[in-house]
Amino acid sequence: MGKPLIGVTPWYDYSKNITYIKPGYCEGIIEAGGMPVLLPLTANEDILTCLMDEIDGLLLSGGPDVDARLYGEQNLPFNGEISPHRDKMEMFLAKKAILDNKPLLGICRGMQVMNAAMGGTLFQDIYSQSKSNSLVKHSQDAPKWYPTHDIHIEKDSRVAASFGKHYAGVNSFHHQAVKDVAEGFKVTAMSVDGIIEAVEYEDHIFAVGVQWHPELMWQENGIYLKLFIDFVCSCVK
Repeated sequence: MGKPLIGVTPWYDYSKNITYIKPGYCEGIIEAGGMPVLLPLTANEDILTCLMDEIDGLLLSGGPDVDARLYGEQNLPFNGEISPHRDKMEMFLAKKAILDNKPLLGICRGMQVMNAAMGGTLFQDIYSQSKSNSLVKHSQDAPKWYPTHDIHIEKDSRVAASFGKHYAGVNSFHHQAVKDVAEGFKVTAMSVDGIIEAVEYEDHIFAVGVQWHPELMWQENGIYLKLFIDFVCSCVK
């Protein structure tokens, strides 16, 4: 039985016209027993459909903000950099993976794309739009691997199974977050201030989105690799 092939969505630098991927994603898949491949940046749906037929699972990586028009809003002044090429590609891939029951892991932006692709909305900026009066710091000034705030994890969720407990510390590098949860998703983790930290699509082989960055944490603490392991195991045919 060969290693499952995991497609990873790329980052794109418009100023240099290059695609790339930051450390931790591919390495985490390899460490978990999978074989990662960086997908080409394309909005060609025929190509994307063929790629989805070839891979055993899909990882939506982190990155810039999502174009608010994709979930029915205008971009407000505090919405940051957007990547139109990535938006179009990843919205298509996320929806297809969910509807085709293809294993899917979304990290930070990846979770937000999953929610928007299925009809949900986002906070364009949690500090401006959240009703919470006690937001924790969600863009940390600490080593990237260091967990700076806590989350509460729902029982009987994949995230709880990965951590083996119902509370955990996570790192944090975002100012956007899931607002209205798309139909079919359930919230499986929240930070202490009420910001959604994980969602899972119900009745799916594996469709998990997390707001933190486990790809930056597993090297220091193996508990954060368990999500990668569970994801890769779900991709084994």
